Amino acid sequence: MKVLKNYFILVFNFLLLSWVAKFVFAQVEFDDVGFYQQCYAIFYGYKFDLAISGSLAFLICLADFNRKALIYLSLSSTFILSAILFGDIIYFQESARHVSYEIKDLFSESVGLIGTAFASHLDVVLMSIAITFIWLVVANKVFQRTLSALPCNKFYPLQKLVLIVLTIFCIRGLFQNIPLNPYQAYKIGESRLAMLSLNSAYNLAFNLIDRRGNIQATKPYQVANEKQHLREIFAEKASVKPSLPVLNKPNIVIFFLESWGAALLKDYGGEHDVAPRFHQLLQKSLRPKGMLAGGHRTAEGIFTTLSSWQNPLGQAVAGTKLQDFQYPSLIELLKQAHYSTAFFQGSNPNNRAGDIALKLGFTASYGRHDIKKRQYEENHWGVHDPDLYQFVLEKVAQMQKPFVIGINGTTTHDTTLPKGYPMKNYTTDEAENGFLNALHFSDMATGDFIAQMEKRYPNTIFVIMADHTANLKTQSNFLQYLIPLAIYSTKLKASYIDEFVSQRDVAPTLVDLALGDYHQLAPNFTGKSLIQERNFLADYYHNGTLGLAYKDEALEFIADQLHCFDLKDYHPKPKTCENKQQIEKLKALTNFQQRQLFEGKTREFNRLNKFAFK
Repeated sequence: MKVLKNYFILVFNFLLLSWVAKFVFAQVEFDDVGFYQQCYAIFYGYKFDLAISGSLAFLICLADFNRKALIYLSLSSTFILSAILFGDIIYFQESARHVSYEIKDLFSESVGLIGTAFASHLDVVLMSIAITFIWLVVANKVFQRTLSALPCNKFYPLQKLVLIVLTIFCIRGLFQNIPLNPYQAYKIGESRLAMLSLNSAYNLAFNLIDRRGNIQATKPYQVANEKQHLREIFAEKASVKPSLPVLNKPNIVIFFLESWGAALLKDYGGEHDVAPRFHQLLQKSLRPKGMLAGGHRTAEGIFTTLSSWQNPLGQAVAGTKLQDFQYPSLIELLKQAHYSTAFFQGSNPNNRAGDIALKLGFTASYGRHDIKKRQYEENHWGVHDPDLYQFVLEKVAQMQKPFVIGINGTTTHDTTLPKGYPMKNYTTDEAENGFLNALHFSDMATGDFIAQMEKRYPNTIFVIMADHTANLKTQSNFLQYLIPLAIYSTKLKASYIDEFVSQRDVAPTLVDLALGDYHQLAPNFTGKSLIQERNFLADYYHNGTLGLAYKDEALEFIADQLHCFDLKDYHPKPKTCENKQQIEKLKALTNFQQRQLFEGKTREFNRLNKFAFK
């Protein structure tokens, strides 16, 4: 039958293209994985490949009554699939995860993304263009010879019914009795191999079509005595109650330093001294051993920091149905104490980060189009940090005191520095060297800005941390979320806490510093204060892996398996697990937080904490 011939030729075309793209993905991102394991992971995900291939083939075959339309749609779909598959490889290099809910942001930030792709990943871009061009040329010849038009006779509807059955069979994942969900990729047992097995086009389609732009809670973890674990987490009391608040109505500046992965900094085991100004400030700050980011996008880091709650696992609150709920907010508490507020970005202010900043209480949001005075030309994403900081200084002078501001720069969203700026030779890798220089440039600008702010507003707390990481060569899940943290003020005594903390712990700490005991003033925060407490749960979630940094050990749970790593020098090394009970506590905490998030009950934590956990 011609209808089946057309259908299976197209299915095979898309299947083969998906496998070629996965092989490229394996060489780019998983070159440390053996060839056999690569092949196993690639073909382990055949159900995802078949699902997207069958779906595309069916849609194209709806036009098989016209041969020219059939061939045109076949070539167009091949091009689109290739663009998605290879584009996702570049996105994965930047974010360490596949594109999903962020697709709307990708459209709005297309100029910056394209610029970054050509600046930082030119080899992958050129290879993708070459493969796509060759594929289209060969595919055109094959389609011209093999694809046939079908007559619109009485058998035509029956033929389409056959294709519908075949396509449903593909989308359902063949013989399994549940719908095909991208999460099933994690059944392979290792998160990196799961990322390789998943078809990025199917993952994208699933998030856009099946969820209709919204998100769903992940399956809860199996854990015994959940309430008992929660009691133990939140039962800790400070042995010596400090005098709170520590400072008298200080101004607060919260830096969400774009993509500052701690693994790149010498203070956290990095190879190069790229941030000397941060190093100087770190020694004079309240600082932990390290901090774990709450996500892999700016909006995710902002949400966790200001609300002291987890994000939906692997995704964000901003831009989804969850954004309609009300959340605990550090900024709202400060506004009630008569703080003025503003959020500043070097990029566009009307993105997800700007949206969630306003959602959590900032009364004003400024971005690249508000910044008229500039010393430097823009990079692909917006204005450079010195120009942003100068704009902040001007705006802060007009704000009522005390104030709280958030700042998210743009220099380290890219590898492009201002023309004429002297580059340092940190490494022979051109793209990596470009980012390290951008980080150094940003460090200098941030240090200068803090010095100027200190002179004008000496009673100011500076929270110096990253929003998330990016541009890391490491395959470690832990290092993909390790970010710097320094809480600095001339009014605050420097101290070191030999533990890893979470972005969830920033808000409780700032309440203790500026307002009073957070237990009383912010009882719905789930983080802990660096002023009062210890035994932090520094959690992270990466591509199906639930992780925890505790003492000098990272514990990672995936597919019912627990893996542990030694963190004494910040470079994870496999080891025998010593703190298994801590991962059970984290599973209990994650189940609870995810449940409250999706039920819109984050502001009921105080009631539950009083009556259910104690």
